[in-house]
Amino acid sequence: MRTKLSFLWVFVLLNIIVKDIHDLFRPALLEEMQSGIVNGNTITEELILIGGILLEFPILMIILSQFLPPKANKWSNIGVALISIITLFMNPPKDLDDTFFLIITTLGLFIIIIFAGNNKEVSVINK
Repeated sequence: MRTKLSFLWVFVLLNIIVKDIHDLFRPALLEEMQSGIVNGNTITEELILIGGILLEFPILMIILSQFLPPKANKWSNIGVALISIITLFMNPPKDLDDTFFLIITTLGLFIIIIFAGNNKEVSVINK
């Protein structure tokens, strides 16, 4: 189960990264980025920091899914998946390819919630 959760987090993270790279080919994005206003949002250092922190959660879950105790593993996977879903929907899709990536990434996060919620792992304490 732990390996499946880690692979699902890799899947989610790759979809987020590929979507962002794919967006770089959108006409006029480079000009928007140079102006400091992208999709009507002023890009500040604080906004970039918040984005980096939110992106760090799925990266961290790749590792934590392998090492956390069962109960903490379950709740951290569910919690971070829910936070990630909320984060994804804070930036609504602008075109069909963004919608496609949003659906696929959200589906991956729901699968993480289902797998983590159904996790029957029992920790064994050696005496």
